[in-house]
Amino acid sequence: MSTVSETRKRAWETRRKKYGEHGHNGSYSRNPGPCPDCARMRGWLVRLHVEGTLSEGQAAKATGLSRIDLRKAADDLINSGAVRDTRGEA
Repeated sequence: MSTVSETRKRAWETRRKKYGEHGHNGSYSRNPGPCPDCARMRGWLVRLHVEGTLSEGQAAKATGLSRIDLRKAADDLINSGAVRDTRGEA
């Protein structure tokens, strides 16, 4: 009967033989960017802020962006001509 540490050692040898030095096939690495759906929703939240539906604080909280990054995204959206800036209008 083998000990747990011997069993683990054999298992890691098998993994390294099959998957390489790290013992896995890259399943632990993830894309650092947001998923396409999240990016699209973030764009809509910025648009709702620019159109005046959401306040800056609401949009920042919903998107997870800092207020400065939200302002940059809003400026980019306005400068692209996709939407007119209605923030601050009554």
